[in-house]
Amino acid sequence: MPRNVIQGQSEISASWLSRVLRQRVERFQVVPGHGNWSRQLTIHAHLADGSASALRLKICLGDTFGRSEVDYYTRDYIGMHDAPIVLCLDAQYEPSVGYHLLLEDLEPSHRDRRDVDPSMAHGLAVAQSLGRMHRHHWESMGAPAEASLNRYFDEVRPGVAAIESALGVPMRDRFERHERAFRERWAQPLGMSLLHGDLNPTNILTPNSAEAPVYFLDRQPFDWSLTYGVAAWDLAYFMIPWWPEPLRLECEATVLRHWYETLDAPGYSWEQAKADWRLSVEQCLSVPLEWCSKPATLESMRWLWEVQLARVENVIASQNSGA
Repeated sequence: MPRNVIQGQSEISASWLSRVLRQRVERFQVVPGHGNWSRQLTIHAHLADGSASALRLKICLGDTFGRSEVDYYTRDYIGMHDAPIVLCLDAQYEPSVGYHLLLEDLEPSHRDRRDVDPSMAHGLAVAQSLGRMHRHHWESMGAPAEASLNRYFDEVRPGVAAIESALGVPMRDRFERHERAFRERWAQPLGMSLLHGDLNPTNILTPNSAEAPVYFLDRQPFDWSLTYGVAAWDLAYFMIPWWPEPLRLECEATVLRHWYETLDAPGYSWEQAKADWRLSVEQCLSVPLEWCSKPATLESMRWLWEVQLARVENVIASQNSGA
């Protein structure tokens, strides 16, 4: 059979579902959904043996994200026992067309974390799963090329002037100091791994009545995103922009230590992990900066980036004071 990307609901057929499920599908129903960067369809397939299968078809057309998410499900964590990713039954990618993913639908039993308060238990569950994922690709590549770092900083740097104008606070000098420290550290391959890069609350699934096991969704990097680098960045991004300050203060050290112990990486000291954490906390400035680098989201997302900026600033201040 040719490997083709499903581009719309009309292309879903019983024969295609039978092939990918390796069981005869007698009939199916499709329920349209929505996504920020993709089209989402829920499929209820009724099989010849009398059983049923609940599936989610994700269609992402165009060349915005490349093949990273297809690799996430079909290559990058093959061989990792109990990888925290949803079961993928089919994934196809075509250059200039895009890709589709056929995933197990966990919506009846799981929820994302957008409207769920974080907790110590949740932080520890994510830290453990991230530690295992990072260990799977630990120091498997060299440091990112300078061109990759240039693309990243070129994307977020316009947000500096925008925030200075919007809030009347100076940021340029501190951003330039951070960029120098960042480039120096990210030139060294120690402590690096394959990154998810976007562990915001909507990209994490947990059971409806429990904090574990967790599943990580939607690894969709832009062409300027950093996809391999200092692993502590994933954990910092998970916590710093999204967690309320009192809870973050209570949980941060314990969650970081659990990630480090799960990682169990020879040659990577606890002192280095803490230094990488401090730098990764500063890197979280890129979250509000990226929102502010575009005039449209500077205003429309102000309700979010101002909160995120305040949270990052508070953590940086506490680190600088030695707290």
